[in-house]
Amino acid sequence: MNPKDIPHCKICGQQFDNIFDATDHLIEDEDGEHFDPKLILPGGYQLLIGSLLRCIYEASSSPKSVRDITQSVYATLYAAESTPKKMQEYIEDAIISQEMRHIDKELIHFLAETNNEEDENGK
Repeated sequence: MNPKDIPHCKICGQQFDNIFDATDHLIEDEDGEHFDPKLILPGGYQLLIGSLLRCIYEASSSPKSVRDITQSVYATLYAAESTPKKMQEYIEDAIISQEMRHIDKELIHFLAETNNEEDENGK
């Protein structure tokens, strides 16, 4: 959508670069609530479709980021359609994987500090 196609604010006259900013501005003027429609998935899970679209829009200049986002959403949809046990396993695997990356970074940082201290002490 071309920014020229987005109507300006009828109250203050502000122009907007994208529909997300225009909607945020309109909602601020009305009731102050955040607009984030949800897609209800099996098992009571929700996909925040508004946030998803905003995220894809913001990542649009990075094809890798868009690929990562879409794969993550696809995996989430699959997990929600699967049995609750599979969903639990998926979430646990994702959390463990994230924590392992965090631990790996801390370990590398620790080892680098230890090597620097040994070099400084002549060991």
